[in-house]
Amino acid sequence: MKRSTIPILTMLAVAAVLCGPASAQVFYSFPGARTVPDTSPALGLTTGFGDQFFRLLGFARFNAAQRADLGFELVYDDLDTGPGSEDSGRFGGGLDFKYAVVPGRPDSPVDVAVQVGAGVLTRSEVTLVKVPFGALVSHTFPLSGNREVVPYGGVYLVIDYVNYDSPRLDDGTDLDVEMRLGGSVEIGDHASVFAAFHTGNGTMFFLGFSASL
Repeated sequence: MKRSTIPILTMLAVAAVLCGPASAQVFYSFPGARTVPDTSPALGLTTGFGDQFFRLLGFARFNAAQRADLGFELVYDDLDTGPGSEDSGRFGGGLDFKYAVVPGRPDSPVDVAVQVGAGVLTRSEVTLVKVPFGALVSHTFPLSGNREVVPYGGVYLVIDYVNYDSPRLDDGTDLDVEMRLGGSVEIGDHASVFAAFHTGNGTMFFLGFSASL
């Protein structure tokens, strides 16, 4: 009974976040659909490159239930807003919930997960709220030396809401389909590097590092 109620309570908590003022979002994809175990939360850093800006992001993932985990993010974007601009940075944070629909097994190491998040990026008089939800698939390939390679791919619906403090500009909402493709390579005990490509809701390329505690 305890195991079955934890995922329900966690999903209710995430739903409460999404229905209230947005304070988090998935601004990148953690490599792979597999959830982190209770004994090994993950910490990491990633850099993203987009159209006229780049992103620095720190993240942490923690086990929430037998098949679920939660991710937290802190984000800084450096924007190319034109010559002489002093307002080139925006800050934000994120929270996402991932549930393993099909956890990988030794005889078939394919993982399928669903994911939902919410978040905010803000600077000066502009606030951007993002709410992505979708599905992620990955496959674990074992290497010699007890290492792993994990390619992954996902499709997400991304809701964007832009709020302007200026009365001269109108607020707006967009819905886009985004594809995320990437892969990670284990380079040491509990340490991996990864790369990813996002397209649809803008285009970005990511390089990152992740380590399990």
